[in-house]
Amino acid sequence: MSKEFSFSADIDHDVERVHAALTSEEYWKGRLGGSTTGSVEFASPAGPGTVRVTLTDETDTSGLPAVVRGILRGPLVMQRTDEWGPLEGGAAQGTLTGGSSSFPVSIEGRSELRARDGGAVLEVRGQVTVKVPVVGGQIEGLVLQMVEAIVSGDGTALNEILSGN
Repeated sequence: MSKEFSFSADIDHDVERVHAALTSEEYWKGRLGGSTTGSVEFASPAGPGTVRVTLTDETDTSGLPAVVRGILRGPLVMQRTDEWGPLEGGAAQGTLTGGSSSFPVSIEGRSELRARDGGAVLEVRGQVTVKVPVVGGQIEGLVLQMVEAIVSGDGTALNEILSGN
């Protein structure tokens, strides 16, 4: 079972500055928020202005619904990989993939960063798939909320970094 999603975040800075931040190692290390269990793998696969970054983090499961905790195999370890291409014509294209070694979930999406009204917009469209009989649909809804929080958090982090906060 899969559910499609489309989330966006408005960023109050020009697209060139936002893209420069998105392709910087400092931004991605900051996205872990001081996690002691997380890690960042950073690369520029196609040269300057491109990035492939993988974030891995262990998440506290105490706040998760019982239905999710009941199917977890060990700690909840989530992995997210973002790739961004160069900024061309005021826009950059990317991908977002993610999953967990703790339960059968996959996230696949296409990202776009583009100029908008003196600022920029980050948009991610894709799908979440959870392969768990009976309760997979409930879990997909929770994962969609997590993806929305990630996109919103990316927008907030970019605004804060570029505003000097």
